[in-house]
Amino acid sequence: MINMTEQEEDLIYRMYKLVGDRWALIAGRIPGRKAEEIERFWIMRHGECYADKRRERKS
Repeated sequence: MINMTEQEEDLIYRMYKLVGDRWALIAGRIPGRKAEEIERFWIMRHGECYADKRRERKS
């Protein structure tokens, strides 16, 4: 799992709503983060294969 601060997560969600999956553009707003890292974070949070794992952890 990629660790992001709450502020980084919030910015990623807000930027995604504005620009979609333009990861390089989003990463440019977060110092020290690369586009690939942002994309992996997004996929881990929203990918279907990870959704089941998150549900299992919550149970």
